[in-house]
Amino acid sequence: MQMSTLATTRTFVLGAALGLFGMLAATGTAIADSSLALDVDDAKLVKLAGEPSTVVVSNPMFADASIQGNKLIVIGKNTGRTKIIVLDFDGNQLANMMVKVQRAESHVVSLYRGGQRRTMHCEPFCDQPLIVNDEGPRYKEQGDQIGIKTSVSSGEATSGSGEGAQ
Repeated sequence: MQMSTLATTRTFVLGAALGLFGMLAATGTAIADSSLALDVDDAKLVKLAGEPSTVVVSNPMFADASIQGNKLIVIGKNTGRTKIIVLDFDGNQLANMMVKVQRAESHVVSLYRGGQRRTMHCEPFCDQPLIVNDEGPRYKEQGDQIGIKTSVSSGEATSGSGEGAQ
């Protein structure tokens, strides 16, 4: 059975277009816009089609990014959106993505009292993580405790002292 001329032409055009797209994607000279969703304090690894040189994060308050070989590591910092662009050594774009950072919904309980929010992560026991926009005094106290614990564990301090030392 023989294909019609129109069907043959369509097949050729489609094949040529797919081949061209594959060549462009392989060289890193063109990439489609994409999006990435992750939770606060979560990290994702994105494989890049080339060797990255430069990473641009439009608003580092929401996410952080670093490169490791041909991979991009994205870390969610606070709820919100930011754009991440990755370029190779020749200035070609390897990635252009909108990163949406959201609050983890699994095993999370939020209590509201007097206009203040307190967030707890319950899996299986409830802990109170340091969450931006939670009630101010508790947030500051917990931040101070985490700072003390971090300095002790990194060897910067020999022992914790005072209220809240762990």
